[in-house]
Amino acid sequence: MIEPLFQINQKDCIRCYACVRICPVKAIRVDAKTEFPSILPERCIGCGSCFRACSPAAINYRSSVEETKSLLKSGGKIAAICDPTISGEFSDITDYRKFVEMIRHLGFTYVNEVSFGVDLVAEQYKKLLEDFHGKYYLMANCPAVVSFIEKFYPELINNLSPIVSPMIATARTVRKKYGNDVKVVFIGPCIATKDEALRFDGVSKIDSVLTFTELRQLFDEFNIRESQLEFSEFDPPFGNKGSLYTGGRPEPGPADRQDHYY
Repeated sequence: MIEPLFQINQKDCIRCYACVRICPVKAIRVDAKTEFPSILPERCIGCGSCFRACSPAAINYRSSVEETKSLLKSGGKIAAICDPTISGEFSDITDYRKFVEMIRHLGFTYVNEVSFGVDLVAEQYKKLLEDFHGKYYLMANCPAVVSFIEKFYPELINNLSPIVSPMIATARTVRKKYGNDVKVVFIGPCIATKDEALRFDGVSKIDSVLTFTELRQLFDEFNIRESQLEFSEFDPPFGNKGSLYTGGRPEPGPADRQDHYY
């Protein structure tokens, strides 16, 4: 059984109820006996608003660190597919080619750009919007939006565009290029993609999802530093205008969690 995407640690919770107030879908309730809040998975859409609002960092999300480490130790082909927002998140790294080499040093066989998947998806949306036959479509790249529609407006499910996200499009591309036996790990800013990945199998399968925070944890654990490495380019195919795509809202660091309430 898959554990919930978000959980509240009562040991760290100060019962400020910021999470209750910020949740857009009322997915957090307060137990009358203990006065501690808890998250209702059947209502949660994975938007992460509670996570960002929790100043004592009592809310945690499902970790994929150990899962990814197991994949890297398996000895098989492992591809890392990286969201275009890496340039904004890893502004401390002076050259993106160093970032690519840092990922390779973790043990990944290939390092690919999700921006290529963005280009593929954009082309499909162009075709859809040029020939939509009067039907109204909801752009369905955001897993939190898809979950919101499914749980609260099921009558609109048929209006979700029939196009996969750039993450899934890139996974399909990687398997077409390197073979169906390659394992795929998505690296990006959006926590909700952890649940999106559970929807797909076969050539579309995402074997693990790492947030940028989790990637930094791995860099620290294996003592991987930019200054110690040479350059390395992404593996082809390369993205074009897809590099401008913002796939999700970046996770907040400790300062953001303390100083900002959304």
